[in-house]
Amino acid sequence: MLRLPWPFSRQSQEQSPSPGPGRSTDYGSGTEHYCDFNPFVDSKTETQRVTFGAHSTTVYGHPSTGGILVLERCNSVDLSFLGLARFKTALRSDDPDEEDRHCALMRQLGAWYFRSATDYDYASFGYRDDLDRRKMIVAAWPQGGTGVWVLVARTALDGAEKGFGMIRNATSMDERCEVVQKLGGKFYSDPRDCPDLDLK
Repeated sequence: MLRLPWPFSRQSQEQSPSPGPGRSTDYGSGTEHYCDFNPFVDSKTETQRVTFGAHSTTVYGHPSTGGILVLERCNSVDLSFLGLARFKTALRSDDPDEEDRHCALMRQLGAWYFRSATDYDYASFGYRDDLDRRKMIVAAWPQGGTGVWVLVARTALDGAEKGFGMIRNATSMDERCEVVQKLGGKFYSDPRDCPDLDLK
């Protein structure tokens, strides 16, 4: 089995370079080589902003600084916050400034960062254990006020135990705030004080 070695913290991702095109890296005995080429990589990740799968909606962002942001399992509340249509796919913007604004909104919702679309595609294609170990963040922004409610799970199992699925049933951002508070979320009057949100 191909084991992907990328780190899971944002800081260590930025410090670890990706292998160049066509290169492979030995990550230790018993670990197969990583190679940038894979016939199963979904090229749509490079160009699309919104995709609809069999069971969920995924939103992508392509910051001008590189890498890719990913929000999985988006619902109507997320799409409305991001200014995206609920029933239409969308492509990434050709304007870097506009795409960065989109990425800033994604960061407000706790988007995952990957070094490249290829990294995310590898993780999605049969390596769910890696994604399940990623920190899950739910951010709820009061529509008529300031600050943000944040609920964090360190693993998918932690998220299940905390009842993250309940949050998906909220029909508005204000209702999401109520659910996040009910499940033990923390309120930050200044969102920049939240250590789990990458607000640039």
